[in-house]
Amino acid sequence: MNTLTIHTLFTFILLSPFIGFSQQQNLPLNREFNLVNHKVFNGEFSNTHTSFQPINQSSISILLGDANQISELNLPQDYLVNVNKSNKKERSWIIRKMFFENLIVVDTGNFYMTIDPLFNGEFGKDSEDNSGKTLYKNTRGAIVRANVGEKFSFETSVYENQVVLPTYLDNYVNTSGVVPGQGRVKRFKQTGFDFAASSATITYSPYQFLNLQMGTGKNFVGDGYRSLLLSDYSFNYPFFKIITTFGKRNQFQYTKLNASLSSTVRRDLSATPEALFVRKSMSTHYFSWLATKWLNVGFFESTLWQTEDTTGTKPFQFQQLNPVFGINTLTTIKDDVNHSNIGVNTKIKLPFDLIIYNQFIMDGNQYEKTAGYQIGARYSGIKGLTLQAEFNQINNPYNTTFEPELEQFTNYNEPLTHPYGDNFTEIIGIMNYKYKRAFAQLKVIQAKRNNIDLSIIQPHIGYVINPKNNMTFITGLTIRDDSFNQTNYVYFGFRTNLKNLYDDF
Repeated sequence: MNTLTIHTLFTFILLSPFIGFSQQQNLPLNREFNLVNHKVFNGEFSNTHTSFQPINQSSISILLGDANQISELNLPQDYLVNVNKSNKKERSWIIRKMFFENLIVVDTGNFYMTIDPLFNGEFGKDSEDNSGKTLYKNTRGAIVRANVGEKFSFETSVYENQVVLPTYLDNYVNTSGVVPGQGRVKRFKQTGFDFAASSATITYSPYQFLNLQMGTGKNFVGDGYRSLLLSDYSFNYPFFKIITTFGKRNQFQYTKLNASLSSTVRRDLSATPEALFVRKSMSTHYFSWLATKWLNVGFFESTLWQTEDTTGTKPFQFQQLNPVFGINTLTTIKDDVNHSNIGVNTKIKLPFDLIIYNQFIMDGNQYEKTAGYQIGARYSGIKGLTLQAEFNQINNPYNTTFEPELEQFTNYNEPLTHPYGDNFTEIIGIMNYKYKRAFAQLKVIQAKRNNIDLSIIQPHIGYVINPKNNMTFITGLTIRDDSFNQTNYVYFGFRTNLKNLYDDF
C-alpha cells in the first residue's frame, strides 16, 4: 500500500464523522482544537474552503480516490469532533462521561442532542505584582448542541464569570470597559470583575450547496493566527450568514454576512446608566476561489453602516442586503458616515504539508491613508508538530480609530480585526506539539505599536481529558514587557476550551 493511498484513507477516516450524521454543526473557533482539522483540510485531496470561519461541517469536501476500495487498515482516530456518537459503550458510565462522551446525550434517531458543562477554573500569581493578590478565573456555564435530521442544527452556550486579572489586562478593562472578547463588566469585590456571555447559532442547509446561519457569535476571515480583515477578537454579535458553494469540485464559495454591532455610547445621555447602547451595522462579502489544487484566493469587502445618530434610529438602508461584491464600496467611497474596507486573502499549498498565506487590506474610502499586510507560513509535516510564523502590519493610524466610535470597525469598543487596531508591526512565532491527548505550545510575539515596543512569551502544556467537549488541564506562563508594565504570570487551569480568547496584546 503506497504512502499516497494511506494518506488518502487516513484523511477519509478523520473526516468520516463529518460526512455522516452531524453535517450542520460549526467547528469551534479554537485554534488548537483545529490544528489537526486544518492539516486535513489543507491536504492534497481536500477541496475545503478554510478562510471563512467557523467552518460548517456541511461545507467540508474531500476527494476519496482509492480509499473507497480499501476496507482494512488499522489507523488511530485521534480527531476532535463536535457531535458524534460514542463507540466506547463497553466502558463504565462514569469512565465514558469523564473521558469519552458528552455528559448528557439524547438520541431518538432523527434527533441527536448533547449537553455539556462549561467551566474554567484557573488560578495563578504574577511575580511582578507587588500587591500579592491571587489571580483567578471562575467560569461556569453550559453548552447545548443538536442535530434535527440531516439539514438542521443548533447550538447555544452561556457563561458566567468572575475574574481577577494581571495588571496589564486590569488596565485594559478599566480603560475600555470590557474584558477582551467577552463584553462589558461590573466590579466584583475590590479587585475583580463580573461578566456574562452567551452565544447561539441556528444553521439550516436546504440544499447541498446552500447553508443558512443565524445567531449571536463570532466570525474569522483568514488562514493565519491574526486577521486584518475580520477576526474573532471582539465580543459576540447578532448575525445572519449565507454560504453558497458551487462550481466544479466546489471550487467557488460565496459568503454574505450581515451583523448588528454595538458601540459603548448610550442612546440618551440623560437617561439612566443602563440605557441601551447605540448600535451600528456591518455587511460583509467574501468570495473564495480554489483556483488550483494548491492556490486559494479570497476577495473581501466589509461595509459599516450608521443605523443611529443623535436624532434616533435612521431609516433602514436596504443596500445592506445587497449581495453583489463591490457595489457597497463603490457607493460609499465619498460617504462621510458609511464606509468600506476591501481586501484579499490568499493561501498556497506547498509540498511537505507547508502552506503560505497572505492578507492585504485597504480602506475603501481613504485609499491614501490605510493599508495593512499579513504574510505567514504554517508547517505540519512532522507528526504531532505544527510550526507557524506570521508578520502583520497596518501602516497608518486610520483603520479603526480615526473616526468617532459610531463610524469605527469596532464592536463593544474593541477592533473587529487585529487586537492592536492600527499603527503597528508584529512578528509571531508559534510551536505546537500533540502526542495522543497531551499537548504543548510555545508562542513568542515581538511588536511595536504607536512606537511602544512589546514582547510576549507564552508557553503552556496540557492534557485533553475529554475530546468531546475539549475538557483540558493546562498550566502555563505569560511573560510580557511593554516598557511600562512587566508581567510574569504562572497559572494552572481546568477548562472546557471551545473558543479563542486573546490576552497576547
